[in-house]
Amino acid sequence: MAWRIKMKTRKAPPGIEHVSEKLIEFEARTREALNEPMDDKRRNEISWPMHRLHYEKNRYLYDMHFKENKISKKLLDYLVNQKLADGKLMAKWRRPGYERLCSLMVITKSNTNFGTTGVCRTPLRGRTGQILPNVLTGCVSCASGDGGPIWWNDPVPEIVKERIADVDPGKAHLVTEEQAQEEGHQRDVSSGTQGEEEDRAEKGEEHS
Repeated sequence: MAWRIKMKTRKAPPGIEHVSEKLIEFEARTREALNEPMDDKRRNEISWPMHRLHYEKNRYLYDMHFKENKISKKLLDYLVNQKLADGKLMAKWRRPGYERLCSLMVITKSNTNFGTTGVCRTPLRGRTGQILPNVLTGCVSCASGDGGPIWWNDPVPEIVKERIADVDPGKAHLVTEEQAQEEGHQRDVSSGTQGEEEDRAEKGEEHS
C-alpha cells in the first residue's frame, strides 16, 4: 500500500521528503500487524499493535514539527487533512496532563462501563490490585509522570516493578486480564481445598 502514501504526498508542501520514507515504513508495519495470526489472541488484543503503531507514527510527526522543527505547520496540517496524521491526538498532547496520551479512546468515557477514563490514565502509584493493560489499547500507563506510554509488550520498567512489588511482593511482571482471571480462579480453588481440609480436621478432632 506504499502507493497510497505516495499518491497523498505527491502535492504535499515542501519538507515531505523528511517524513515520506517513515510514513511508508509505518504503513508496512501496520500491514504486517494486520496479517499476523490471530488464533492465540483474545478479541481485544488483536487491535493492540495498531494502537501502538498509530501512537508511534503520530509521535514521530509531532516531534518532527514541535521539537525538531524539521517540518512546517503547513505540512503537518496537510498530513492531517490527508488523514495521514491524527490532529486531535496531537492537540491533546499539547495540554498539561495529556503529554503522553496513548489514544483518544482511553479518554472517551462512553468506552467504559462506568463512564470513566481508561485504567492506563491512572498513575501507577495510585493503582491497586494487579497492573493490567488497558483492554482497548494495550497501554499499561500513559499518565504524566510514569514515563509512558508503557505498552503490554514492553520490558517491565522499574516503576512498574516497584508498584507490583508494593501490591504483590515476589512478582515483577505484567499480566493480561485473562491471566489475572486464571490466577484468581486458581486461588479460589486452592483456598476451597484448604477450607475442606480444615473442616475434615475439625470433624476428626470432634470424633476423637
